[in-house]
Amino acid sequence: MEKNNELNELIYEYYKSRILFGIYKYGERLKSIPQICTSFKLARNTVQIALNRLEKDGYIKTEKRKVARVVYQGTEELFRENVVKYFALRREGILDVQFNGSLIFSSIWEKGLQNLRLELQNKTGGANTAWKTISEPIRLYVDVLDTFHNELLLGLFWQNMRYISYFYPPKNDRKANYAVEDLLSVETANRLKQETDAYYLNIYLDITGFIETNYEKYHLDHEVQIPFTWTIYRQRPQMRYTLASTIIREVLWDVYPVGSYLPSLPKMAERYQVSLITVRRTLEVLNSLGITKTYMGVGTKVSLEAVDIDIMNRPEIRENLRLHGEAMQILALTVRSVTHYTLESAKRERKKELLQTIRRLRDKSNSILCIDVLLNFISSECPSASIREIYGKLRELIAWGYIFSTVIMEAGQMVSNLNDFICQLENALQTDDSEVSAGLWQSFVEKRLNLFYKKFPMWNAPQDTIAGDKTGNYPNE
Repeated sequence: MEKNNELNELIYEYYKSRILFGIYKYGERLKSIPQICTSFKLARNTVQIALNRLEKDGYIKTEKRKVARVVYQGTEELFRENVVKYFALRREGILDVQFNGSLIFSSIWEKGLQNLRLELQNKTGGANTAWKTISEPIRLYVDVLDTFHNELLLGLFWQNMRYISYFYPPKNDRKANYAVEDLLSVETANRLKQETDAYYLNIYLDITGFIETNYEKYHLDHEVQIPFTWTIYRQRPQMRYTLASTIIREVLWDVYPVGSYLPSLPKMAERYQVSLITVRRTLEVLNSLGITKTYMGVGTKVSLEAVDIDIMNRPEIRENLRLHGEAMQILALTVRSVTHYTLESAKRERKKELLQTIRRLRDKSNSILCIDVLLNFISSECPSASIREIYGKLRELIAWGYIFSTVIMEAGQMVSNLNDFICQLENALQTDDSEVSAGLWQSFVEKRLNLFYKKFPMWNAPQDTIAGDKTGNYPNE
């Protein structure tokens, strides 16, 4: 599925759920296409595809030169049933996202708010210029996140919102409270955020109460819960790159040592639960990057040979590089709080296993392996299912950094000496100091991200996105 088709899914499900819940009822009109584009910061074509799907499925009707009108006819009883079924089947996941999402988005909010204030100062010429929020409170979040210029982050946010059906309240509710004119100070923005969070939390509690009283009525006792999943929007089919990422990690960990041969195509298809076509396409990717080399009639050998830098001109390689950088940025913004939370919650034996794995890194020389150890630990041990999902996807994307830092860049290491970091991390884990451990990981990831931006300035994030100053100087560098 193409990227814009996946993005139109957000618009499609947004309006579909509001129609099924009775927020938009028969005969009412949706917003105009330009208004929807502005709200979601998406292209007109993407929005139009979503509206076409809604019309095809019988939810709306579009007349020439007029905004779409709802043609779905539901009863109040049907609307109630739709609400109960949607939220009941996501009750556990929504609770998790609602209360653990702050570990992901709080630090992003704080840094993004600094970025937004700085952007407004630069546009208006001073900090004392009045700033006016648009009427919908969700736009404040989008404006803050948009300062990172990170498509991956914005996609994660929208998918969180889609999953918890953040827009469930009546479409015109609370507009007046957010049509304010004031200085964009930290206090103002945080007040708006706190009011919004509290408002939607109360709605969530009302919904859960409503579900409890109607649970048995709709026979949902034995229905399987639907967890939160994060789809990575990309221009090209994802399966081959997902599998390539897995094999790269296994090569780094000597599951497939340099000089060895990969299993046969049928065995790989069976092991990774994919088709033979996917395996062939994955090997094409790995061969093009010098990770492997296929010999006709013999097999595919792990080689890790350097390749021509011109490979950077291939669109699929450039896309994976962009996704790696954006994933590293999300990790740098969230790793401290998530790591601390996971370490505090993990069982003692699992932390001992983590320490043993860290010690294995002394014989390795690639910083990606260090990050992979942490991501593997969090994606398996974090109490939050949504965070496990997010960090599992970050693990897949960050593995691509090995290609660009070690293979393409003539086997150069992005971090020259890992021993000091590993020694400090061992000491922190041995003393069970979760706070120090989390801080060490944050510094390590930030340093690697800043080096990535220096090597690939065309993907450089805006200044002040992570921890740098206006001059482009970074700590720990």
